[in-house]
Amino acid sequence: MTREAPNSSIRVAARLANGFALDLVRLGGFGRDVIDGLLLVAISQANVAQITRNPELQRTYATLDQPPPDEIRRPVSVSAIANSLRLPFETVRRRIAALVEHDVIKPARRGVIIPTAPLDSPFYRMGAEANYSLVRNLYFRLRGVGLLDDLPQSSGPPFAPDRPPVRLVIRLSSDYLLRLAEPVTQYMGDLVTGLLLMDVIHANTEHLPDTEGGDAAAGWEVNAFVRDDIRKPVRPATLSERLGIPQETVRRHLQRLLDADRCERKEDGYIVPGRVLARPPFVQFMLDNQSHLHRLYTALSDFGVLAEWEREVVALRGAA
Repeated sequence: MTREAPNSSIRVAARLANGFALDLVRLGGFGRDVIDGLLLVAISQANVAQITRNPELQRTYATLDQPPPDEIRRPVSVSAIANSLRLPFETVRRRIAALVEHDVIKPARRGVIIPTAPLDSPFYRMGAEANYSLVRNLYFRLRGVGLLDDLPQSSGPPFAPDRPPVRLVIRLSSDYLLRLAEPVTQYMGDLVTGLLLMDVIHANTEHLPDTEGGDAAAGWEVNAFVRDDIRKPVRPATLSERLGIPQETVRRHLQRLLDADRCERKEDGYIVPGRVLARPPFVQFMLDNQSHLHRLYTALSDFGVLAEWEREVVALRGAA
């Protein structure tokens, strides 16, 4: 069970996790847009689901130098991916066909896999190390707002400092990302609109310090949230660049958000105001996110990852 955290800390954690999730999607896309990024994450996780469920296999294929071979990757069908992400089948089929043409995905007897070759390239390795750093940095920022104080002690031996478990961390953080994507799509009814809403929220608040979570003593009423006058509006062109989506698509989905009263247009851009974030679906999303984060970092603790990160910090402090 997670210990009850102040609502302000839960709001900060949701804000940090929002930016973290968007960064993971961008890293997972091999330089393509966020929709392809999420598709590739979902396909990869389906291919290696048996590894994720098996602690021994997790350790065997934990480091960058130990990618799972093609023969143990399980193909996943286009329809299964479309259903899991609540995307139209034809959209997924068309995008996967393009990824096959670019040798990112390989057709298999019962679906598709992401083969070992692109997952062992210098480009992938650079992104994988960035993913690992994101998960590590988020851990210490969450610790800083008091959200992970009740994690269980590590039950496994720590990894060697010179062989960090980068692939293991990617698999566990990808599971977290897909758990987060499901309610976003369910509430918005459309994955692109949901990702755009997430990025508007992120752009509005990424400048805020981790100490700014609204009223710590208040509940979930509107005045408990960060004030709207310190949210930075974001322009469609900026969102287009950040997400890799054409500006016209961005404008169309922003209009959908406006029509649904989930964002507001200001003179210098768009914001998602506190009155929207205080609605029950958003509040529930933040509360669920706390549990998802706890699950992610509990798993990392079980594999000794957090123990090594903490040891590194202590060593650096000692050196200073």
